[in-house]
Amino acid sequence: MANQAKDSIPVLIYRYQGPKRNIGFTLSPFLIEDDQQDISLQEMLFIYNEDFDYIRPLLDKHFPLTNPYTMETMNGLDPCWDNPIGKEIWVAVLEELDQQQVEDPELAVFWQQFKTWISTHVQNADGIEVTGNL
Repeated sequence: MANQAKDSIPVLIYRYQGPKRNIGFTLSPFLIEDDQQDISLQEMLFIYNEDFDYIRPLLDKHFPLTNPYTMETMNGLDPCWDNPIGKEIWVAVLEELDQQQVEDPELAVFWQQFKTWISTHVQNADGIEVTGNL
């Protein structure tokens, strides 16, 4: 992961080489019962859209999902809004990633860092919210 100041969100980069502020997704843990939760910037993770394209298929196969806050159906990942995704989906994503054989060393590092972040943050959460900034 790229080195970040304590007052900024850590960034996970695989191949992205564009400007610092660009389209992407912020991941942050959530608790359904705690609508006043205060997540620090260091507990979040930002992934540029180009790199998130490697993650998106792992999530897309689980849609439609039910939004745990509103109980509405989410038909797909919304690049403009919040996408609260439950812990069970992230556990399935981690299991799938563990089964993948990756030959590209840079992609292997990206996946390992992603898996470590998800594993660490989903442990004490109800899920991970994926928020697009399109």
